[in-house]
Amino acid sequence: MPYFLLTVTASRRTNLGLQVEPAVRIRELASRVNDAEVPMPGDRLLLRRPDTGTWWIAPLASFGLEAWQKDGLAYTRSDPADPEFTLAIGGRGGPEALPVGTEIWLDDNAPTHGHRTNGWRRIIADIASGDWHQAAPDAVDTTITDR
Repeated sequence: MPYFLLTVTASRRTNLGLQVEPAVRIRELASRVNDAEVPMPGDRLLLRRPDTGTWWIAPLASFGLEAWQKDGLAYTRSDPADPEFTLAIGGRGGPEALPVGTEIWLDDNAPTHGHRTNGWRRIIADIASGDWHQAAPDAVDTTITDR
């Protein structure tokens, strides 16, 4: 059965794909899905348009901690104690192709290799134990780090 990831509030084209807002709180997602069901690049996303209610399929390009390094320190926009992952959708479309209100679901009928991550609990623990600093991103230094 597919599981809900987020409802789009905004999107923008990046070098990773169509980056979507809002970010997804990992603890909340981990509380409602199997620990090993970690979305990985290439997984199939189901998108539901708010205006027509129609579904379409898109590939997951990236799902990870929005992070960057500056002066030898690691920064993230999210709180390391309550991390959020940013999602990017593959394909060539721009923000106009992904209207605000679009629901994004992970199609779990297309099995992921998320078990290679050792699950959500391990990801959360790894982030919490890291030497992260929370800050607003500097657009030049911001990249997405897949987990």
